[in-house]
Amino acid sequence: MRNWQNHLRTALLACVAAAGLSTTATWAGSLKDTPTTDTQRGVYFSGYDVVEGARYAFAGMVLALNNDISRDGWALRLYGSRVDFDLDPGDGRGWQGDVMLGYRFVRKHMYGGIYVGGDYQNYRLSPDDPTAKVRGTEVGVKVAAELATSKELPYYFALNGNYSTAFDVYWARARVGLIRGGVTFGPEGIVFGDEEFNAQRLGGFVSFDVKLLPNRPIEITLSAGHQFVSDTGSNASNGNGNGTGTVGGGEGTYATIVFSVLF
Repeated sequence: MRNWQNHLRTALLACVAAAGLSTTATWAGSLKDTPTTDTQRGVYFSGYDVVEGARYAFAGMVLALNNDISRDGWALRLYGSRVDFDLDPGDGRGWQGDVMLGYRFVRKHMYGGIYVGGDYQNYRLSPDDPTAKVRGTEVGVKVAAELATSKELPYYFALNGNYSTAFDVYWARARVGLIRGGVTFGPEGIVFGDEEFNAQRLGGFVSFDVKLLPNRPIEITLSAGHQFVSDTGSNASNGNGNGTGTVGGGEGTYATIVFSVLF
């Protein structure tokens, strides 16, 4: 398999993985830990993800339509992202955006939500390759769900994922951890892919608050680990690859940073 194909896959893996980074840690973990002098209507988040051959930036928000994210109710989720990736020769760039309507529920020590909406994805290659399967623009339906425990507990659990009919992109992540001195830490596992490949990540995360704004602590989440790529495409073993997607740098270390704040 040609090197640019592997780099493109690596970039898409980074895109899907970062896109799945939602606001679970913030709104599920900090709602009752933030001073309640006023009502929080939503949460804003942004971040950056790097992996071999790709750089990914993203931002979004979840807005409670009842103007109180600490109560059950309908919510609007907005998300946008950009990925830059290496080709051999050349490079590429992808844009993604989704708008989803969902319903959130809040219980004593647990929070969750389900969202459905539209997803837009666009990928441009330089030089262009008309034979690439993941190329150009697709618009699809996206569904997402998330569930997490509160920081009031001494332990932490979070499970979230999403699927889009645009390029059949899917992503799911599980985190378990401990909470000590206001810091949440533990292992994470991720599975994700599209119509042509699948990959996995295994690593760890740590989350903590930085109080830069009055009554609005900014939560920072750092995660890192190893990315594994399993090439299931028709060209996985064509003499130029070994069926694992490693040619061109599909496997390697990943690192992510996410900032989020209630507003």
